[in-house]
Amino acid sequence: MDEEPKTRKAYREAQKHSQSQASQRDKKRVQVERDYARQQRQQKRSKIQPNGQFDEVTYKRVTGLKKKLNWAIGIVVVLLVIVFLVLAFV
Repeated sequence: MDEEPKTRKAYREAQKHSQSQASQRDKKRVQVERDYARQQRQQKRSKIQPNGQFDEVTYKRVTGLKKKLNWAIGIVVVLLVIVFLVLAFV
């Protein structure tokens, strides 16, 4: 229980040690993030074939979304026409 206070030298060494540990952790984290980003870029590139076309699963997904978007645009246009007609004749 009778701990002696740290000397300035011991305190500075402890601070330097904790800073070096934090620096090492940051370097490791940055390296892991770069590896992950590189891996994600490679996976995205693998979805697009060399001739610029998507693989089968991605193509089906894109085609389905295109159809839904076309329907949504059509519905919005029809509703706008209805609103215009109602406002024009009221």
